[in-house]
Amino acid sequence: MNATELQNLLTLANQKRHAQLWVEAIGLYRQLESVLSGNAAVHHNLALCLLGAKQTEAALGQADLALKIQPDLWQASVVKVRALTALGRAQEAATELQALRRRHPEQAEFSLELANITLHQKCDARRARELVQPFLAAPAHAADATLTDLMASLYDRDESAQVLNERVKQFALTHLDRSASGEAIPVRTEPVEGPAAKRAGRLRIGLLSPHFNCSPVYFFCSGALRLLAQEFDLYFFSRSQRTDWATEQLRALASGWFDVADLSAEPLDAFLRQHALDVLLDLGGWMDPIGLRAISTKPAARMYKWVGGQSVTTGLRAFDGWLSDAEQTPVWFEAWFTEPLLRLPHGYVTYTPPPYMPAPVLRSAHEHVLGVIANPVKVSKAFLAALSSSLQTRDASALPLQLRFIDKRYLHPALQGRILAALESAQQRLGAQLSVQFIAPPDHQSYLSAVGQLSEMLDTFPYTGGLTTMEALTLGVACSGQAGMLFCERHTHAHLHYAQLPARPRSNHAALARSLAQLFTHGSVEEAAP
Repeated sequence: MNATELQNLLTLANQKRHAQLWVEAIGLYRQLESVLSGNAAVHHNLALCLLGAKQTEAALGQADLALKIQPDLWQASVVKVRALTALGRAQEAATELQALRRRHPEQAEFSLELANITLHQKCDARRARELVQPFLAAPAHAADATLTDLMASLYDRDESAQVLNERVKQFALTHLDRSASGEAIPVRTEPVEGPAAKRAGRLRIGLLSPHFNCSPVYFFCSGALRLLAQEFDLYFFSRSQRTDWATEQLRALASGWFDVADLSAEPLDAFLRQHALDVLLDLGGWMDPIGLRAISTKPAARMYKWVGGQSVTTGLRAFDGWLSDAEQTPVWFEAWFTEPLLRLPHGYVTYTPPPYMPAPVLRSAHEHVLGVIANPVKVSKAFLAALSSSLQTRDASALPLQLRFIDKRYLHPALQGRILAALESAQQRLGAQLSVQFIAPPDHQSYLSAVGQLSEMLDTFPYTGGLTTMEALTLGVACSGQAGMLFCERHTHAHLHYAQLPARPRSNHAALARSLAQLFTHGSVEEAAP
């Protein structure tokens, strides 16, 4: 390969990388690697593309090669810590980031990556917000910094829910809504032929999510989807490579299954349009901002937001509806959403327990085992202060108390320390009458068994329990909670309301399926009375 051919190949590889066409770019960089094996930039760019394509182990290997050749190539260090985090080695990534921030304080990328680990692994929302504050106004980093700040603020903040909600809307308009940016939007095309070709008379329903696995998407949606698959063609567009037993359950319902984890927004938009979907259900939401950006142009004839990252309005105007119910979004909540609210009459979800769900445990009336079981990032400063006060005011008949924090992330010493410091006054007052324990179950089945030992679940706020609340109710554990203003602040309130109705509609998959079938067929639902 002569110099001109080499330069042309490099130019083309860089173009594909900038367009985030990862698979094509990988092939080109592999060719360059065979010629320029000692070039740190080639190894770095290949690592970046491999990471984008979710080939994480290979990305880590290429990043290490780049750093071995050029130790001060900080861009390769960013790829390395992202790969480590994706591989479940977050503590190792955090240690590297701390050292990198000391050596390169001017590089925002290290603080932004550390903020993501602090939010999702160390579960400290306030600290994550502190880390991104210096970069909120930096043109090159404002989008990433602001997104982290917004997501952390859902869990722990001092500003009002209304102020946060408006900030979310503005972010979506500025950074996600491609239709508002004047960008040229592709047109929908006839569906591709092959195994996924449309069957006569059946509507084509697309489902987009990074959580087609053991997650709320499975537990809250699968009951209705099993029934809907008899009448509609369901096309799953999976935005993650994580698979488990629940993935296989959902695959069995699919008329078409497409792994699209490696697609950036524009290629994903184009790919969805190729399938001429009658309806697209977004089941990713704020868990998949790239997915939101892709569908902001409305690549399906009709589009609805349902379970999955459904914490707060998407801020997009492409949706034909936000699936909810009268308890999650009372009649006066319209101003909080850019999406039209569609209130399903029997609740917007049902619950399907896993095959390994333990049987409820009979408890003594004098047993006082309290549990905090939600994602630890929901354990806010305000919640801990209220918990400390309530523990100290419990009457003598409720003593002694066992307080258990249950989640595998409680293994992190900093998280334990933050909680114990907040409960110090309660511990001093109650002494041996209060036992605080951190339980880190290794898997979901062990987690459910630990929850089943509780006599009462203590709900977090402002972000309340969702799936965890339904699991506790199913296990016969008493639950209590308070209703806030944002969608994610009303989950426990709504779950308790529907679970306490005589007919227990939250387990009525047929009623939910009928409502969704009416929506798919006619574009409307019969809403519950206000």
